[in-house]
Amino acid sequence: MPANPSMPSVPTLIGAAVLAFVIFQVFRKSLKSGPASSSLNAIPSVGVPSGPFGFYIGAWNYIKSGRALTEEGFYKYPGKAFKVVFVDRWLVIVNGRALIEELAKAPDHLVSQSEGANSLLHVDHTLGREQQEDPYQVAVVRTALTRNIGICFTIIRSEVVAAFEDLIPAKTDEWTAVPAMPVATRTTSKLLQFAVGVMKDAMLLHIVPSFLRPLAARMFGHLDPATHKAMKQLGPILKHRLEMDDQYGPDWPDGERPIDLISWLLDEARGHPQRRTVRTLTRTVLNLNFAAIQSTTQAFLHAFYNLASNLEYVQPLRKEIESITKLEGWTKAAMGKMVKLDSFMKESARFVPGIAVTLLRQVVNDFTFCDGTTVPAGTLVGAPILAQHHNEANYTNGGAFDPFRFSRMREDAGEGVKHQMITPAHDYLSFGLGRHACPGRFFAANELKLIMAHLILTYDFKLKDGVRPEDEWEFVVGSANSTAEVMFRKRG
Repeated sequence: MPANPSMPSVPTLIGAAVLAFVIFQVFRKSLKSGPASSSLNAIPSVGVPSGPFGFYIGAWNYIKSGRALTEEGFYKYPGKAFKVVFVDRWLVIVNGRALIEELAKAPDHLVSQSEGANSLLHVDHTLGREQQEDPYQVAVVRTALTRNIGICFTIIRSEVVAAFEDLIPAKTDEWTAVPAMPVATRTTSKLLQFAVGVMKDAMLLHIVPSFLRPLAARMFGHLDPATHKAMKQLGPILKHRLEMDDQYGPDWPDGERPIDLISWLLDEARGHPQRRTVRTLTRTVLNLNFAAIQSTTQAFLHAFYNLASNLEYVQPLRKEIESITKLEGWTKAAMGKMVKLDSFMKESARFVPGIAVTLLRQVVNDFTFCDGTTVPAGTLVGAPILAQHHNEANYTNGGAFDPFRFSRMREDAGEGVKHQMITPAHDYLSFGLGRHACPGRFFAANELKLIMAHLILTYDFKLKDGVRPEDEWEFVVGSANSTAEVMFRKRG
């Protein structure tokens, strides 16, 4: 049946509903008063003009200049809290060691990490309701994955070697230009598309009224198509593994059960039927890769650009890697002894953390900090990681890249563990802080050091134009340049 030209289209009707809702919200928020507003009013704002539309202008300002406004508040209100507008709600940013550590230690019933993630990513629609209700894979990462790094190290290294050989020609005497991004994503490119889809959907859902989000997610979201596509590839494998696990449990005949993520997930899922379906396991694998791949790829690219633009540090790193691998081989233990490489990777993460705000939490019940600052329920709270990492009070010459900063610190008595890449601290927030610190940081640190060590020993490299590519900042996220090319030459 042909459409009636006198009737508005479905997109037009949705657009009109969105506009009406936004207008309603503007006036509702502009007139809103009460205890919650009073406590927030006591916290100074950054980037928010006065007037009835200040909240929405502030939101736009933060979308455009989130990094700059965060740094402005950091230096304007040292040791105190300030607030900005984070799309559709206030974000209170706590400043200084005392408030940051208090945020990290706050109990979940008062300040929730999972609710903060849901507010940021709209988890139900981008990662799936299972992720919000039963994130059991966190326990797998914290225990089984971390315990098995050494056992799986040889396999991981073989994948790293194969990825580089596929991308970089084996010529020994000619320089070849290679795009840096494919080098970083060679083994994860398909799964990286899922991570990109999560972020795109989250941004779309931020600007859609809450009552329209389920519809928007169904119409435009990536989650169901990505799950269906992944199930075509993983489905037969998962079905077989489930059948074997139902029959034999963890004790397969002749010890042939694979030592891998699927086995560890099945171990954690035993006794929980809702976890033991092909669809749920597929979603869990996708979500684990979302959590790991995007951040690891960015961390590697930032570090690689930092090294390629500071080639004077290649030789001391190469000397350390050569001497240790000659004695230890390519093992997890060898990675642990590469103190200068660990320092280089940590300094890169300090210098370019890739985000301006971290430790994002949502206040569940009104929360009062030690200095008397009260943050009402429903508010987001975070810490200014980039400014904290560059603060002269935390690091001498904090605005400069000093790759062996932490290896020098480790030379002092009793400081060996404190300054490792995997050790969170109030002045080093790349892996979070407190009980919610990244459970996969042990695996990530070993993987990153392995990739960099192989790269440094196997190739000579330099930036094509000799200048470090500028990072690409959007909102509060700084991504490594995605189009830069690097010159490679295989060492003889």
